[in-house]
Amino acid sequence: MKSKFLVSALFCAVFAGGAFAQQVVYLRTYIAPDGKSEIKERLLEECVVALPGMKELKADVQAGTEFLKEINGEPGKNEHTKVYTASVKVSYKVRQKILLIITKNNLSDSEPVTREETRETMKEAGPFLSDPNGGDLFAGRSRRKYYYSTAEGAAENAEKQAQIWLNQQQNVLCSVGKK
Repeated sequence: MKSKFLVSALFCAVFAGGAFAQQVVYLRTYIAPDGKSEIKERLLEECVVALPGMKELKADVQAGTEFLKEINGEPGKNEHTKVYTASVKVSYKVRQKILLIITKNNLSDSEPVTREETRETMKEAGPFLSDPNGGDLFAGRSRRKYYYSTAEGAAENAEKQAQIWLNQQQNVLCSVGKK
């Protein structure tokens, strides 16, 4: 009984520690080029400045050949078939407010210098992949596997996945006038 309790307590401690580790805020440390200072960056806040428009999304389509058995459920219809997949990457601009903490390595009694800085950078989200379950072609009967038989179908589905993500990001857009 004790061993079960200890194992479950250990599991909870490890799980809680893992969950805590996931909540760590972005913190980066590096040595300044002069070698005399250590600089730590801590991300204080981040918001999305600009997102691409829905019409700007373009899918990258890949074609391949698969040997499919029982195409669309027809017994005996086994052949090599051209199938398509697609992906979309979304580039967007973010504004980050960063706290810089600069400490001098040679002076142990000196206080660290702190400074807030605002940066605008580009980030990339994705790839957003076409979901094969939306495909118009399937192989097998009991364990169906779906495919896209057209490049347009695969591209449309991948673009739809990216559009869903863009709609979700509307909540984290920077407020107007915020710098």
